[in-house]
Amino acid sequence: MKLLPDRPSIDYLRKEAKDLLAVLRESKPDTSLADAQRALAEQYGIRDWPALKAEVERRVSTTPAAPDGLAQALAEAFGLGTVIAPPKPVSFTAMGRCWDVTTDRGRWLAITVYDWITNEQAELGARLRDAAVATGVAAPVAVRSPRGQLVEGVQGENWRVHEWLEVGPSPALPVSAAVARRAGAAYGKLHALAIPSEAPMNPYIVWRRPESEWDKLLERSRVAGKPWADRLEAVLPLWLDLQTIETEVDPGELILCNSNLIPTHVRLGRDDELIVMEWDFTGSMTPALELGSALTQWVMRPTVNPKALAAFREGYGDWPALELSSFSVAITAWLNWAYNAICEAIDPQDSDHAAFAEREAVGVLDRPMTRSGLEQLLLSW
Repeated sequence: MKLLPDRPSIDYLRKEAKDLLAVLRESKPDTSLADAQRALAEQYGIRDWPALKAEVERRVSTTPAAPDGLAQALAEAFGLGTVIAPPKPVSFTAMGRCWDVTTDRGRWLAITVYDWITNEQAELGARLRDAAVATGVAAPVAVRSPRGQLVEGVQGENWRVHEWLEVGPSPALPVSAAVARRAGAAYGKLHALAIPSEAPMNPYIVWRRPESEWDKLLERSRVAGKPWADRLEAVLPLWLDLQTIETEVDPGELILCNSNLIPTHVRLGRDDELIVMEWDFTGSMTPALELGSALTQWVMRPTVNPKALAAFREGYGDWPALELSSFSVAITAWLNWAYNAICEAIDPQDSDHAAFAEREAVGVLDRPMTRSGLEQLLLSW
């Protein structure tokens, strides 16, 4: 789901809606601007355009304030200089809130990261990022602390800092053929690097929950009085069926992959250049498994997009053979994301996490991954 900034602009959203209109008309020429506005609102987890405008007004009037001393602590930890302006909120993500920090040395984006994203994990991502940038993939410049660390603990959380980039939003869905081609090209460049990796695949994209845990999740949803509990019960058989799709991985085929190069983790730069913002999920995977994951994100949302699929393949280049088992990593990661989003919606950490997780929970239930959807994708090329 797209993330609405903490300080959104309705003019910016109007431009996004017009851009989305052009994409929608690629497959449905009679699409109206109102249709595009409604579709964009839904991507932000909001029911319609008037509700989106109201949410923009609400956010503008209730801008979050940074915790006392956060900007100064970040500047000290990462050697950014002297803070010369109050920090500005950027957006709230699953990992936490990002902040715009200005010092006498420049402007910076400070990002909270999951606890498991240690400095060692960040170094792995930096290795792939640096190699990718050398081939023409665009990415922000990471800041190292005076200790040489990419990740530092500040006020009880792990943080990364990037040099500030003036960028546009993440791509709206469905993506245009031009954006899909650029995404495919980015994957092609990363896979052409073929950096060998002996580390095992991340458990998050391998381990699957037993049926009993899903049953308990449904019961927790009902006890919590969630209005979408019946929808969860209806899709559970489809999700359990997905879990039967598995694959065997040859360790010798593993390479270093971004592992999460999805629409919400890229931004549109000048001339719609794709800037890959997220590298901290880098880990071992095969090209076929990462492509299976990529396709579910770039050309299946909200439905299979044949033009985007063709453009993605064109941008990628030498296309490997894919089959239903090639989606096994995509399936595992999606099910774990769905499970965690629903858990957070039932018992959120705070109001920010509650709002974010509720939107995500409704999103995965309204647009679930299914075997039939994956089979349709395979038949589309």
